[in-house]
Amino acid sequence: MKQKLEPAFPDQPIKPATFPDSKGEAEYLIYERKDGTKDVVIDTTQSQANRIEPLFFRSGMVPDHTVLVNGESVPLVDIGHRIADFVVRYSDAAEDVKTAITALQANNPEPLARLAPTSLLFGFWDSRDPNEVRTRSPRLIQSTIIAHDVTSVPNAGAYKKSVERFDDLTNEQLSAEGMNDCLFSGLGGVIVEGEIIRTAQLNVRAIRSFKPEVQQYLLGLGLFAITGPASLNLRDGCNLVATSTVVEVMNEDGTRSTLSVTYEDAKAFGQQVATTFGVAPARQFVYDEKRAKSGVLARDAKKVEKKARKSDKAKKGEAATAAA
Repeated sequence: MKQKLEPAFPDQPIKPATFPDSKGEAEYLIYERKDGTKDVVIDTTQSQANRIEPLFFRSGMVPDHTVLVNGESVPLVDIGHRIADFVVRYSDAAEDVKTAITALQANNPEPLARLAPTSLLFGFWDSRDPNEVRTRSPRLIQSTIIAHDVTSVPNAGAYKKSVERFDDLTNEQLSAEGMNDCLFSGLGGVIVEGEIIRTAQLNVRAIRSFKPEVQQYLLGLGLFAITGPASLNLRDGCNLVATSTVVEVMNEDGTRSTLSVTYEDAKAFGQQVATTFGVAPARQFVYDEKRAKSGVLARDAKKVEKKARKSDKAKKGEAATAAA
């Protein structure tokens, strides 16, 4: 799916996503092309996934699970790391999560598709298993927004204090209260001379690798996700609108064909296959802070034990070498 986008307020700079450089300062992810023009990442795959996933809440296509965290009920589709997030792993659903991930390791995605299907769709990485069994589920959907042929715009300004300064106070003390003159400079966005393109890809090959029981279900969820009205008010200074949308199928022989599918079509299909597959009733997972703390302490203990074993092995090796 390719969407052409443009700023909601034409001729104005837009603000791309920022990332820390080696010094921790914010910078844009800009790269140069062969023709000398520069492109910039407006929204990353991870950010796009977090914008799309909430569309599923109360859609009737997935279980409307929530997580109770410190008295606040949060939809599971709003949790950043999905099924692998610590508020889920250390909840009263921990055993169900472990069972579903273990089944996925054995190439059986059905338990996870019934428990948290969007974790299959947008991927997760269970990198903190206490037994050091790492499970990574790749994204079935990749979506990014890139602006082509851009020019960076600087930003600078000055804040002038409203009253005379106190001579017996330092600049740091005065600045903390907004009582000191302050000059600033930084990133002012980019002017886009080319196109802004949002591209979303649904990996049907990956869906085919799963058992037939979940293939149609994940296809329905995927089509709904890439055609859905994801938020384009990305951040302060980056409010975009879609001017055209094209959905294509890439065939195995490399040819492409246009797919006539609307959001309404995809939603109807998604709800149909969800009904056939069977959507589990909504549950509330309760995050257990004490359980999380115990997990952290247990992990630390294992690290100390592992380090001691390595040290002991090294000492035995040195002793053997000395004896020889």
